[in-house]
Order: sequence, then C-alpha cells, then structure tokens
Amino acid sequence: MKNPLKRDTKTLMTIIGQHLERYSILMLVILAIIIIMNIVFTIFWFYSPDEVPLTTEIAYYTAQGTLFVVSGVNAVLLVLNRLKKFSARKLAIAHHIYGLILIAWGTVCFLFDLSLGFSPIVYLFIGTFVAGIFVMDPFFFAAGELLSLIPILIVICLPEHRYLLFGGDFFFEDVINLISFVLLIIVIAFRNYRVINSEFKVQKKLHELSYKDELTGLLNERSYVNEVEDINNRINSGEDVKFAVVLMDVNNLKATNDMYGHRYGCSLVVRCGHTLPTLFKTSKLFHVGGDEFIVIVYGADYDNFEETMKRFDEAMLYSIVEYEGKSLIFSVARGYSIRQEGQLFKDVLQIADNEMYANKKYLKEKYNMKGR
Repeated sequence: MKNPLKRDTKTLMTIIGQHLERYSILMLVILAIIIIMNIVFTIFWFYSPDEVPLTTEIAYYTAQGTLFVVSGVNAVLLVLNRLKKFSARKLAIAHHIYGLILIAWGTVCFLFDLSLGFSPIVYLFIGTFVAGIFVMDPFFFAAGELLSLIPILIVICLPEHRYLLFGGDFFFEDVINLISFVLLIIVIAFRNYRVINSEFKVQKKLHELSYKDELTGLLNERSYVNEVEDINNRINSGEDVKFAVVLMDVNNLKATNDMYGHRYGCSLVVRCGHTLPTLFKTSKLFHVGGDEFIVIVYGADYDNFEETMKRFDEAMLYSIVEYEGKSLIFSVARGYSIRQEGQLFKDVLQIADNEMYANKKYLKEKYNMKGR
C-alpha cells in the first residue's frame, strides 16, 4: 500500500500549488510589477550613454527578454488556474521553474554590473527576492539562494578584481542591500517552512482519517483492501510472498451490548485494538468493522509465528476485565493460516476463517458464553 504522506515531488507540488492558488491575485500584481520593471530597465539600458561590449549587450537583452516572456507566461497560467483550466500541481511546477529563471537572471545581472564596475547586489537582491516569493518550497528556495551567492563569494575570493565588494562609491548601498537580502532570506524561508509544515499536518490528518480506524487506532478496512490487492499483485508477478493471516472476533460482544449497552461493548473492541500492537511487532493490524480484526503477519512475527501465537492465546483467549464498575468477559476467538506455495490471499484467509469459527465454538462451550 502506497503511503500518501510520502514526501515525493508530486505530493509536495500539489500542496505548494494549493497554497499558490490562495495568493494568485497578489502574485498577478507582483508579476505586473516585474514586467513593468523589466521594461523600465530595458529602456534605461538602451538609452544608457555607457559603452558596453556587443556580446554583453546581446546577453543582457536576452536575459531581459526571457524574464519578460516567462513573467507573462506565469501571469497567463495564474489566470487559467483561477478559471479552473490549470491544475495546482502544474502551477507549482511552473513557479519553481520561474523561480530558477529569476535566480539565474539576478546572477546574470550581477555579472554584468561586475564587468561594468557598478553595484551588483541591487539586481541580485531584486532577482532572488522575487524568486523567494514564487518558490514556495523552503528547501528548494534555500538551495537557490546558495547558488545565487556564488558570484558574491567569487568577488570576495578575488580581491584583486578592479571592483571590490564593500568598497568605492557604493559601500553604503552594498551594506544596506546585503543586510536586507539576508533578512529577506530568513523571513521568507521561515514563512515558507511554516506554510509547508502546516499543510503537511493537514495531509497527515486526512491520511489518518482515510486509512486508520478512529476507534482502535489500527488500520481500517480501506487499508486492508489495499494491502490484499498489493499481496495478490506480488503473488501474480511470481514473487514468493511470505505471510500468515490471523483472523479474530471478539466474543460475547452482543451479550455485553444487550446487558450493559454499546459503550461497554466498545470497550472490549478498544481493548483488543490496544492489545494487538503489543503482541505483533512487525505485522499489519486491521480493524475491519464491528468485532472483527485481521492481522497480516510479516517479518519477525512470521519467523517466530508459533511463539507469537502462544503469547496471543495467553493474552486474549479469556479474562475478566473491569470497566466503569462492571466485570466484563474479554475473550477473542482466532484462526490462523500460514501461506503455502501457490495460494492467493483468499485461500489463506478462508482457512483462517474456518479455524476461527471452530475456535469460537470451542471457547463458548468451554466458558459457557452466551451469544456472539
């Protein structure tokens, strides 16, 4: 059974995309500002009196043109998403790519300004700050920031370069921008971490509601069906799957319900659900409804199956328990079967089911229990 909580790329992108959808209007505004800034910078560069190499000028226009295009494309995607024509996961992937492009753009501007002797951190700050807004995964964001800081490290390590960081006419500007840049990294990364963490908590709760039984805390019937399907697929593919099945039923439950009420009957079901994990350490435990439980035995429990079942019988066959001043009979009938070569899951289950009903009949006669 595949765990939907696994932090794979697909799950993460879906969560990030759902968060992006909530702020799509704000992001459209930011994209509009970026596009306007792009146009202004391009015009300023075009009319700048400074002489620059042709290759540098071509590279700059290419970078600006790319930024303009991808910003426009992302604006269109945001609109399509609001019109329900573009999924949240695809939106998140698009914005991650956009964030990478922005980081690259900031780095390119850094290198251009470095070659011209201007202050580099201004453009790096703009590019990475905008990338931080759109790149909502904090781990990805942090990696991008580290990549963007490489050019700064190059300058620090090469003081003989004609432009010295924190020197010359742009000393105060560099200091202010670098401090702002670092603070924004911390604030945005922390905010993003809280967003992702809270979303995963929601996903975890939904997973528990979908795949766990609320009464006992064990896996529920949906999980059981998925597990059986997985076992049969592995068997059909030729794999020698080693497992045993223990099928069980809480005895005397109907009589307890009739005599004391359903709350007392439920206490017996809960007791069974809480005891099973202490007996089966490496197996999968399922409460499939009412008084029925199923254990699919794997691992060390399987290797020491006889000893495991001996512990089970000592703990579950018959005892008197006190619950809210009432003496209740706690007894669990069980049947089990170890899979043999060529058997499907249903074959193993059928043998365990037959043994369970024989055991139930034996216990009722031995301890004179009435009803189910």
